[in-house]
Amino acid sequence: MADYKIEKFYGTNTAIKDRKALRTGVSPDSLNWITSKYKDSIELRRGYVRLGTTEVTGNGNISGIGVGVQYDGTEKLWFSYDRKIKYYDIVTDDVIEVDTADILPEAADGEDVWMQPYQNLAGSVMLAGSPNSSVYKIPVANPGSVVDQATNNYRWGVFHVGQNRVFSGARNGIVSGNNDQTGLYLSYIDKDQLSDYTEVSGEAIGSAGSQTYAGTLSVAAAPKTVMYVTISEAGGGETFKDDRNGNLVGDAGGTGTINYATGAYSVTFNVVTSGAVTADYYHETMTSAGILDFTGGANGQGKSFRQDNAAGKLMAIFNINVTNYCFHLLKTWQFTSTLDDTQSTNLEYRNVGIPYERAAHQTPDGIIMADLANPSEPKYRKMKVLQGTDINTIEPMSISDALDLSPFGHDKCVAFRWGDYEIFSVQEKVLGVVNAFNSVTWVRNVVSGQWDKLNYYVSCLAEYKGMLIAGDSISRNVYVLFSGFDEDGDVIENYWTSSELDMNDQLGLGENSKTAGRMVVEGLIQKEQKMEVQASYNGGAFTTVFTIEGDADYVDQGIKISIGSQTIGSTVIGGGGSVTAAPYEVDFQLNSDRFVDIAVRFIAREVGFISVNAVTFKDVRNKGKKNTPRRTR
Repeated sequence: MADYKIEKFYGTNTAIKDRKALRTGVSPDSLNWITSKYKDSIELRRGYVRLGTTEVTGNGNISGIGVGVQYDGTEKLWFSYDRKIKYYDIVTDDVIEVDTADILPEAADGEDVWMQPYQNLAGSVMLAGSPNSSVYKIPVANPGSVVDQATNNYRWGVFHVGQNRVFSGARNGIVSGNNDQTGLYLSYIDKDQLSDYTEVSGEAIGSAGSQTYAGTLSVAAAPKTVMYVTISEAGGGETFKDDRNGNLVGDAGGTGTINYATGAYSVTFNVVTSGAVTADYYHETMTSAGILDFTGGANGQGKSFRQDNAAGKLMAIFNINVTNYCFHLLKTWQFTSTLDDTQSTNLEYRNVGIPYERAAHQTPDGIIMADLANPSEPKYRKMKVLQGTDINTIEPMSISDALDLSPFGHDKCVAFRWGDYEIFSVQEKVLGVVNAFNSVTWVRNVVSGQWDKLNYYVSCLAEYKGMLIAGDSISRNVYVLFSGFDEDGDVIENYWTSSELDMNDQLGLGENSKTAGRMVVEGLIQKEQKMEVQASYNGGAFTTVFTIEGDADYVDQGIKISIGSQTIGSTVIGGGGSVTAAPYEVDFQLNSDRFVDIAVRFIAREVGFISVNAVTFKDVRNKGKKNTPRRTR
């Protein structure tokens, strides 16, 4: 008879419980195998590696993570745990704490921290805060320096920057009555002219006769930060200008630095000065008519809008086009305002809601979210503009119909988009009890629409230099995901299981019994890897029928095929150039029992890359109608 071949793969489907009803190439149960975006292969997922050489021991979790960008495009990454905020230093390949002590107050110890990058005329900064902390301002160019903005009556659980202002909620002020879990708050619309800021001119730096000058600008004290610093020698000598990236660049070859948070400067002139040295600069106070000023209520100033009506706590705010979507626990609101803030609408949108502040995420083509408004039927949705409609026709379409999400908890759900992947990290249920941490990560390829199940432990996610960075849900460390081929030296736990194949779709054998004499498996493999091929007949137990070995003679070691870099998304950190694997095609005896249906399972047993491009059953023989006993796994 003709061969029976699996050469297209369709991800994981746990919603259909009858494994015989699944199409060929669908897996009802897999772990840590990724379906290619063209559905022409499956491959073992990459491992992970700690970001930074120093490991933080003990239990805990990363409570927040964020990436800021300098004006020259340089990215900086911060994260938090306990009372600490740290940043990754690419030069030392390690993490460094901002300031010299725990920056978060005791009341904020261990609670979730939001981090929002922002750029305006005053500089490029990372803003961070939590329900029981102030808002902290960190210049991206000076990642170890932080300025407390003392926003005690405006402490937030939800903080979103958009349209030159802040949209915030879950307010927790220190004054009685300032706790508001459902209202939407708007800051001032930010300044748009340099003349709107305060200028300092001719501040004395030093007298003539030196080459290097160092000190601190006089007005640099919290909550102020400085900007547009110019240091010059009187009488037409060398002038240093702020490049907005922390450097003071002399027009005669001198060099210097400026710390926007502390006002600390250091300049070395090209020659010894003969005239007095002075500084001109501006400074900003975000809490005064800036994006951290929530007072007032006139156009362009702080306003608040009620979003009550039994919707539960305000969880997150994102925007599509000119509309802001305010996600609550049980409902979502649409809020719109004009650029000059003269008109606004504040309307209920849908009975869809998210269970956690990180359970929704802005993507290039919409907003993905974990909708738990109906807890008995959790759904992952994408809110996007419907094709063929106007830009304001947004619908929350389900993208998780292939998944049964009832075995998982979403109290700590993290939604994210990285490259072609939409990601949801969730909690497992053990004996009906939801774990306190995320240990399952569902990924959906937006090109193919297929889902795969991974076991990354994730409390928060960010993209840094193209890499996917995860805050760990059970330790105080940050990891680069999809990096390398092991997990701290261990083999990646994995398996991929096919549906129960009756071969009717290709051979038309239906419920007839049959046998298969041989099996052919094709793909790519690295030399150190081994993979067990297992088979199950009529729902029985899986048994190993062959082991594919990366150094066997059926692997063509003369051909090396690139499988990307060591770390997917970057060759800057942990990349090390292109990684290769060799093609294999192995034909082995199966000599199967009689079966009505057969299932195949792959388990990689060593460290190294492996993929499966096709599986073929050969010498399939029709044995006619026969009662074949079925066993239950």
